[in-house]
Amino acid sequence: MKKHHILVPEPKSKFQKVKCKECNEESIIYSHVTTVIQCVHCGNVLAEPAGSIAKIKGDVLGSAE
Repeated sequence: MKKHHILVPEPKSKFQKVKCKECNEESIIYSHVTTVIQCVHCGNVLAEPAGSIAKIKGDVLGSAE
């Protein structure tokens, strides 16, 4: 098999920009968090673990790539 036929797997996880709903500060978080992520400024919960993909409580602004 030629090398251009071999598919390279891409990761399903990514870093995301999330805006806090209370203080409107932007934070960069991982899409598959394993612990509760809180806002640095106000302490509001931004993301909670839920199996594989996190439950994001803030507004997702896009990918941080």
